[in-house]
Amino acid sequence: MSHEKLLLSNLNTIEAEIIIAKLKSYGIPVFKKSKGSGELMEIYTGTNMYGIDIYVPSDMVELAEELLKPEK
Repeated sequence: MSHEKLLLSNLNTIEAEIIIAKLKSYGIPVFKKSKGSGELMEIYTGTNMYGIDIYVPSDMVELAEELLKPEK
């Protein structure tokens, strides 16, 4: 079993959900972690002022980064 590695940090709720959906569509497991009391704030207000971190399995980091590169 591989460990999770930080892929992206300090995302807002909308950015995080778009990225999570894209990664999951390619079969990459995603773990979302809110900073501080951000998760509680998100429940009540729909926003997370503290940011969201996204983690993926360490053996899939390169693939995830490649999928998230802007198209030229």
